[in-house]
Amino acid sequence: MVIHVTRTVGLVGRERQLADLRQAYASACAGEPVTVLLGGEAGIGKTRLAEEFVAEVVAGGTRAVAGQSVPLDGEGPAFAPLVGALRGLHAEFGAQRLLELAGPGGDALAGLVPEVGVAPAEGPEGRGRLYEVVTSLFERVAAERPLVVVLEDLQWADSPTRDLLRFLVRGVRDAQLLFVVTYRSDELHRGHPLRPLLAELDRLRQVHRIELPRLDADEVVLQLRELLGRPPERSHVDRIVRRSEGIPFFVEELAYADDCGDLPGSLRDLLLVRVEPLSEETQRLLRLMSAAGNRVDHSVLEFVAGEQTGPLETALREAVSAGVIVVDGDGYAFRHALLREALHADMLPGEHARMHARYAQALEAHPELMPSTPTAAEVAHHWYSAHDVERAFAWSLTAAAELVRSYAHATAQQLLERALELWDQVAEPERVAGSDRLELLIRAATEAYAAGETERTLSLVKEGLRLVDRSADPVRAGWLLAHLGSVKNRLGRPGAIEALMEARELIPAEPSVQRAEALDWLAIMLMLDWRFAESLEVADETERVAKAVGLDRLVASAQITRGTAWVHMGDAEKALDELRQAGPTATAGPDHLHRYFVNLSDAYTLLGRYRDAVDVATEGYEHARRRGRKRTTGVVLAGNAAEPMLALGDWERAERMIERGLELVPPPNHERHMIGLRAWLVLWRGDVTTAAAAVDRLRAGMTRRVVLPQDGRLVARLEADVALAQGDAERAWSAVTAEVGPSADAAVPGYDLPLAFAGAQALGERVRAAGAGVNGRDGAGPADGDGGAAEGFAADAAWLRALVAQASRGWPVGVWTVLVEAELASAGAAWADGADGGGATAAGRPDVGGAGAGAARAGGAGAEVAAWEQALAALQAAEGPVHLVPYAGFRLGQALVGAGRRDDALDVLRQAAAAADSLGAGLYRGWIGAFSKQAQLPLVSGVPGPAAAPSGLTVREHEVLRLVAAGRSNREIGEELFISAKTASVHVSNILAKLGASGRGEAAAIAHRDGLLDTAAS
Repeated sequence: MVIHVTRTVGLVGRERQLADLRQAYASACAGEPVTVLLGGEAGIGKTRLAEEFVAEVVAGGTRAVAGQSVPLDGEGPAFAPLVGALRGLHAEFGAQRLLELAGPGGDALAGLVPEVGVAPAEGPEGRGRLYEVVTSLFERVAAERPLVVVLEDLQWADSPTRDLLRFLVRGVRDAQLLFVVTYRSDELHRGHPLRPLLAELDRLRQVHRIELPRLDADEVVLQLRELLGRPPERSHVDRIVRRSEGIPFFVEELAYADDCGDLPGSLRDLLLVRVEPLSEETQRLLRLMSAAGNRVDHSVLEFVAGEQTGPLETALREAVSAGVIVVDGDGYAFRHALLREALHADMLPGEHARMHARYAQALEAHPELMPSTPTAAEVAHHWYSAHDVERAFAWSLTAAAELVRSYAHATAQQLLERALELWDQVAEPERVAGSDRLELLIRAATEAYAAGETERTLSLVKEGLRLVDRSADPVRAGWLLAHLGSVKNRLGRPGAIEALMEARELIPAEPSVQRAEALDWLAIMLMLDWRFAESLEVADETERVAKAVGLDRLVASAQITRGTAWVHMGDAEKALDELRQAGPTATAGPDHLHRYFVNLSDAYTLLGRYRDAVDVATEGYEHARRRGRKRTTGVVLAGNAAEPMLALGDWERAERMIERGLELVPPPNHERHMIGLRAWLVLWRGDVTTAAAAVDRLRAGMTRRVVLPQDGRLVARLEADVALAQGDAERAWSAVTAEVGPSADAAVPGYDLPLAFAGAQALGERVRAAGAGVNGRDGAGPADGDGGAAEGFAADAAWLRALVAQASRGWPVGVWTVLVEAELASAGAAWADGADGGGATAAGRPDVGGAGAGAARAGGAGAEVAAWEQALAALQAAEGPVHLVPYAGFRLGQALVGAGRRDDALDVLRQAAAAADSLGAGLYRGWIGAFSKQAQLPLVSGVPGPAAAPSGLTVREHEVLRLVAAGRSNREIGEELFISAKTASVHVSNILAKLGASGRGEAAAIAHRDGLLDTAAS
């Protein structure tokens, strides 16, 4: 609804909170959407504050709409507060313009606003599209001029409303949009469903929390003066201050009561003070109104009241004059929800049932009384409150079907469970429901699954399995087992594949939709568990059954599963042919078309075809956008586009996609992927601490779930990379070997070859660290009298080579193979160096000044140089990963110094430094700078070696340093350089570390002293 502001007295004691709202509004007007969570106990003045603020901004030309939650125990109209806000926009723009503003897939809006048309029947997939459409609508409306959306009393909101609000807050971008969400903090008991949502939203930077405190004594006096229009009598002030406890609504009620006589003894009596002087007819009408909720349409009330127009209008005028209710559009609303609650609680049991029955009868017989609002859920609520079990049962079933069409799956589930609760109290439940109890339970489980209530789905499915006769009803037993497997997979619980295999055995072998779906899930799960031979067998059967029953979407799914399995098995061309073939068929099912884009782009990334990967992921994202799903299915493709962007060196764009994707909370496995990508990016930039924290977070999450092999490989590789940057070679080696295990028979090239490279790096660091430690303390090399150590190194190197040989057989990507060989060549040279008395340090930076360095390594130096030259050439010829180009140059420079070719080393190191600078790869740039300083090789031509003390700053870091010296904040730096504030913070941290500065002021002083503001990065 459009907000109509009514003022009674001036706002007292809320100056700071009003200023906070103005500040949030200013941010929204600047194009940064803000959500304000406005909390406080009942009667504290949340609505009053919101009204004052809205009146102020509306006077300045801002558009404002509002919606109210309905206190019907979560059984009222789905999405009630958001529907109210959308109806406000519909009243202003009309149906046609509203659909235009909603954008692609706008017809889904009819699920909430029936006036705009008929919503398409899409099943669970439609819920995500509806969320996207509502988000896009608000964004487009707010693009024209600022929009304020007030959503009141969220403590009464149903689960679909909470889900949609979560999506809206995370989803809106670049719009002049402010959400003001009110809730009663005193009603949020420990298990209240709103509590986790508030905690989740609190962590978002675009969300502000405002808590309204009680008024102090002086503020109560000011409010009394406003209410009475005169200074209050001192004799009354103290007791009103004491009795009201600073709650503005109670101050108002007490002022009224005190003005009329003695104060009532209880809160209930206080709330009813204004009602008691009214006529009995008016009081009866008010109690009748309270059964409808906070608001009731005049047409409904007139019918339910069953009175002539004259007496009804007389009672209404008396109630309005007494300040108990207010006129609200074409209906009436209670002046405060607490008044309605007190009146409803004041009804006698029989009266309570009769009045709810009158509403149920009226809406049942005359749904035209509420032509634009689905009424079945309200009818079901009223019959249940009237204790009419038969009708409550039937209407709960009707309402559930209606809610499914509105994508309110969680509320539909609640009503289906209500029907299950009433099943044994109904005379002929199977006749009314048109099914047996098990079928109703399956429907409830289906809606719970569609709503994302996986824990509840698991409970319902388990109950279904307890009730079903597996021998007499194998199809439904198999369906339940298949869903058990799917839910366990989603929850990361063990036993998912076993449940799906049992479903396969139970469901009869003849073609059926149930068998095709169960087989499809099983094939996918086996593929994800890297049981490829079994997966291919089941995928073949899936395709045969799907073709027999005409399910093209499952034919495409089987092709996608097969192609992905072949990629992991190393048969690249066969895999790509199969995946491409699945594309046209996948259009039969939107979810499978999405899976096609995800899996094909991932295959290209694994194969090192990064540009193709970006193109496919971008095409999939564009497809999702056209269907109005860019914030749901599209977010997964954003992660699949970000990974090859990182490999190609497009870090700024990749970072934006990763951050945006994480804001929208992708599915758990994709969230893990994005967290890993972000950790690698900050690691390569030089922020080792943040990357290490990401590893800890990922490891902690993995202890609570079954982890897929691909996720385990990702985290192990990230952990190894971070450990290497920290100089902890042992941890890096353990991360690799613990993940891959002793056998290389089942190597998966796309994952195991990069992990083998990390293992080769770790092995080399272990050798160098061992050589440094032993030589520094005992004067003996690692092989001096230690045949076991030599055998251990040889065995580890042989294991790595066996893993690489197995994984690379037929694999077209040769970069990782040559990188592993180069690392092992360096490790071998370091071993020989240690045996001959040379020195080394960890973290890949040998102490080139150690005794015998160069001459002692002459035997292996040539092979080491050749290996790194080959690795660098392979990286330069490939599309990526480009971050390894400066790394390989750094390692080649080390090898050249070890071989005594210092001039060649200087050229290579300068090129590596330039490559690191252009990327912003602070980690490798720091390594290159430290090594060149040790080796006395100046990276700036014409500058003498050690005396130059080059800054080691990248080009980007020089730009950031210039702005730091100018006193700019991280946010201001980000705005000027078109980077995020977080990225600016990482650059500042790197600068402080490289300059040895304790803070920004000292860094600026060093920059001025050393002339760093006028020089390019060395």
